[in-house]
Amino acid sequence: MSQSFTDIENIPVVKYVAVAGRNVTISCPGVNEHSLIDTLIWKTTQTVAEYVNGLPLVNNPRITLLPDNFSLHISPTSSADTAEYTCLFNDRHSPEAIADLLVQDVPDPPGRPLVVSFTSRSVDLSWAHSQDARNAPVTNFIIETR
Repeated sequence: MSQSFTDIENIPVVKYVAVAGRNVTISCPGVNEHSLIDTLIWKTTQTVAEYVNGLPLVNNPRITLLPDNFSLHISPTSSADTAEYTCLFNDRHSPEAIADLLVQDVPDPPGRPLVVSFTSRSVDLSWAHSQDARNAPVTNFIIETR
């Protein structure tokens, strides 16, 4: 079953950033502890969790549907959890907001260094590094010699 939204451009996006291996809880927009919920579905490209007939249905042991406010709790996260999540409740056809989860992991190691130039006392190196947005940003490099 595919999900289509009539006016996706007007749906707000709530951004979540998590570190791989840590926990994250994504709130269901429009739902709080006082909401009366008959049915609820959390989706990415597929159904992640459901609440039907008073029971939470979750297929992934790392994912929990919190009973007080129907938030989605992922413990622990992995970079594969990066996705846009939607929470549809009580037979609504479009979400109140889209939860955009980015799980950042350790960056890939840089490519093999290329000597750009050198002198008797210095060397100028260059290398390619990962452009994967799911990786945490590289803040520095340590170069060791033998």
